[in-house]
Amino acid sequence: MKKLLFLTIILTVILSIPFALNASALDSKYETIKIGLYYGSGAKKSITVSSSGGFKAGYMNDSVFVPAYDFPSTNLDVSYRSSGGITINGTAYDFPGGNNFALLPNNGTIKINGTIYRGGVEFLATSSSALTVINFVNINDYIAAVVGKEMSPSWNIEALKAQAVCARSYSITTWKKHASYGFNLCSTQDCQAYQGISGETDSTKRAATETKDQVLTYNGAVAETLYSSSNGGSSAYAKHVWGSDIPYLQAVKDIYENPAEISNSPWKVTLTNEQIQSKLSKSGVNIGTVYDMKVTGADEYGRNYKITIYGTNGTYDLVNDKTRSFFGLNSQKYTITSSQSSPAVLYASTSTQTSQVDVCNVITSNGLKTASSTGVFVIGSSGIQQKSTSSASDVSPGTYVLNGTGWGHAIGMSQWGAKAMADKGFNYTQILAFYFKGTVLE
Repeated sequence: MKKLLFLTIILTVILSIPFALNASALDSKYETIKIGLYYGSGAKKSITVSSSGGFKAGYMNDSVFVPAYDFPSTNLDVSYRSSGGITINGTAYDFPGGNNFALLPNNGTIKINGTIYRGGVEFLATSSSALTVINFVNINDYIAAVVGKEMSPSWNIEALKAQAVCARSYSITTWKKHASYGFNLCSTQDCQAYQGISGETDSTKRAATETKDQVLTYNGAVAETLYSSSNGGSSAYAKHVWGSDIPYLQAVKDIYENPAEISNSPWKVTLTNEQIQSKLSKSGVNIGTVYDMKVTGADEYGRNYKITIYGTNGTYDLVNDKTRSFFGLNSQKYTITSSQSSPAVLYASTSTQTSQVDVCNVITSNGLKTASSTGVFVIGSSGIQQKSTSSASDVSPGTYVLNGTGWGHAIGMSQWGAKAMADKGFNYTQILAFYFKGTVLE
């Protein structure tokens, strides 16, 4: 078994100058970003790594790669080692940095489990006997790759530049999002979509380069520049999505989005009382038999922040983002058309008044009549009769048709709106100023 000698490492480190990726004018702590590729339940027992020019092996001192020795092999099979460290091509190695092992290509790119990335790879042992796999990369290279996955590279360069600034600012404000796992951001849309150089094109690299190190700030601090696919005609108040009232994340009427070209809007969903009942039950909510659902809170642009579900034993409110997530809807901007299925009630008519009471059984001159289904019952000269309730003519009783626009949380910048603005001749600074009121581009 081959092990790395710590005295040799220490001597090598002393003689080595720490290698930082492409230093720039950006604050040095943001020059290199760590992106988690495999972690948590997705951590890997083993993984393949390759680079045509071989590697330098070493460790990460925070975000700085410290080389320890040359590693000429070009194709590596890396696996977790139960006694500590890792095994590479069948040979055991200790972690030179005490808790991590890192590889940086001598030149070019690195392939990790078949996907090509810039920068290098870091391995951390986990408590579940697997490896957390991290790509460390210059932030501007990362931005070029993100832009191509979050927005179509074929779109107007000004829209791509607006996306680049948003992606960079968002990265900095969420820098510690996955600190507990040992990296900054993940590679999915839970953070920002990232799949290495497959997201790069000439246009996305241009967008990253022409906005290099630029971020949006508010009152001197980097702004959390959220974005989504489309807002359906208006952006959202942050307070009506996640509950926080943020000055630069307020609703604006989007006069630029072009509904005719948006690929994922409008949308339509149909729900029934039974489906709503099932959702509530799975969430541990019991309000009796569901019979209605209404919008009970919306902003001035028609974006919902409160939906009330009515049951025979009470009500249940969906608030803020839950008005979207509870039913897996595309956005919070939708109308509800329904044919109300009310609980059984009795209208006792006299010449002077009409009163309403809840009933299950109704006594008539012919004896006891059982209300076998929910509805409205009227007592008149012809006896007791069930009365139909008013409803939309095209909706079956107990059914709700949700017609909506937009796709995503709608806070901040609309990507389709940015495209439309760019196509109309607006530059990226104007696009950002429209969606993020009061911010400054720095």
